[in-house]
Amino acid sequence: MDTFFQYYFIIVGALFILTLIYESVKYLIRDHEDWQFELAHDVLNWCILLYPIRKRRPSLRLVDGKSNLAGEYDYYSNTITIYRDNNVIPEDVTKTVIHEFFHFYIITSESKSVLYQEQLEQHGYVNHPQEILCNAMGETLAKRYLKKN
Repeated sequence: MDTFFQYYFIIVGALFILTLIYESVKYLIRDHEDWQFELAHDVLNWCILLYPIRKRRPSLRLVDGKSNLAGEYDYYSNTITIYRDNNVIPEDVTKTVIHEFFHFYIITSESKSVLYQEQLEQHGYVNHPQEILCNAMGETLAKRYLKKN
């Protein structure tokens, strides 16, 4: 029985070490070839050229991990967050950045941010007037961006 546990812990330990090595290599490679961030940054710059606004440009943040969202815009921090795990192909990254850019474009004051939340409670996500617009812009402009680039 002792031999079984020795082999078990050796195997589990080896798998744990291999997982750590894999995550470290993945992290190092991402720093040098982060296609998601490069694409998101390029799409955001493209949107700003097409739809200039005097407002400070939003910061862009890409996040690992599980989320129910593809992305989100936070008025208070002026940050567009893109969830990597939900944007695994270039088309998804492009649509999400454009969608969130239009939240940035529309929500220019605290009162508009509050209005968004009130409409979310009233209409829900699917029928939310701003979500309908942002989804339409994301779909339409992503095709245009991907065709040109």
